[in-house]
Amino acid sequence: MDDHSDDIRRPLSPRIEVYAGGGRKQWPDDLKAQIVADSLEPGAIVTDVARRHGCRPQQVHD
Repeated sequence: MDDHSDDIRRPLSPRIEVYAGGGRKQWPDDLKAQIVADSLEPGAIVTDVARRHGCRPQQVHD
């Protein structure tokens, strides 16, 4: 298999991706309290709680 990734005759991909991240997310105190309460429920799984609230398990764990 030939790798032509450095071949200048090969046209570039017409697709471009732009990351427009706005920095750190600001979590309202009442939402943080709800996430903590959800994580403390008997049988709660941190990964599931994080997924429901759109954050990472590390954020919930910390």
